[in-house]
Amino acid sequence: MDVFEAIRTRRSRRAFDSRPVEPDKINKILDAACWAPSPSNSQPWEFVVITNEASRNRLYDLSEIAREKGTVELHGYAYVRPTPIASVDEESEEREKSFPDYAFTFLRKVPVIVAVVGLPQAQVRLRGAGRIQDGYKYACAAAIQNMLLAAQALELGSLWFTFFDQKLVGQFLNIDPGKHIVALVCLGYPAGDARSPGRYPCESKVRRLD
Repeated sequence: MDVFEAIRTRRSRRAFDSRPVEPDKINKILDAACWAPSPSNSQPWEFVVITNEASRNRLYDLSEIAREKGTVELHGYAYVRPTPIASVDEESEEREKSFPDYAFTFLRKVPVIVAVVGLPQAQVRLRGAGRIQDGYKYACAAAIQNMLLAAQALELGSLWFTFFDQKLVGQFLNIDPGKHIVALVCLGYPAGDARSPGRYPCESKVRRLD
């Protein structure tokens, strides 16, 4: 599978079968993450790999606590697309509109969860411009994208997951409070098919300077 096919066929998965993911595939995905670009090659990331059932169940419990407290890492309580996309799976869209109804049960079943941890102290100093304070976030986002595409190329399903409480998950995973958990990446063999969520026409998002 070439990179263009991986980009176009990748889907966010929330259903996984019980097959374990081979260690070699996990290592290839982590290696892909480590080759992501970063400001001044700072490589401001760490990865925590979670595969045991007890830990996955605990992450599920912590996500439910975050739901109850309203302390999710990135998203608010509702997500509505700015304008409709004709090709979007309407059932899926309705399911995802309301955070209180969003089911986290896949966290119990997914074979592998990788916590992507950003290092805010890995700041980059530019001449005459001070320090770039949040460059680590952009670098971690690039690492996550590499992981998702590598998983797709290896016939695995994946999900970029951010519905969690930063403090609670950090304490559970024994992560230094000065570091930032950017996302939990779920990896496993997908159960069932996933339809395309649709995309706006590329030209509607492009402005060209001639």
